[in-house]
Amino acid sequence: MKDLQRVVYLAVTDPDFRAKLVDDPKAALASTGLRLDADEPAAISELRHLLTLPASALVATVLAFNPDWSWG
Repeated sequence: MKDLQRVVYLAVTDPDFRAKLVDDPKAALASTGLRLDADEPAAISELRHLLTLPASALVATVLAFNPDWSWG
């Protein structure tokens, strides 16, 4: 889960990474060197529409579903 949190952190803080994640999640994730569980890349692909939100809205959405979220 820690690497997934890092991916979310990058998506929120790095607009270039977020754009790459929207365009090609598989390549964007591979570029990070982070290791995700088998189901996490598929979940990110399914939630790509959320990544088009402004960073503040993305953070609010993540925290709304998981108020105990830790950034690592």
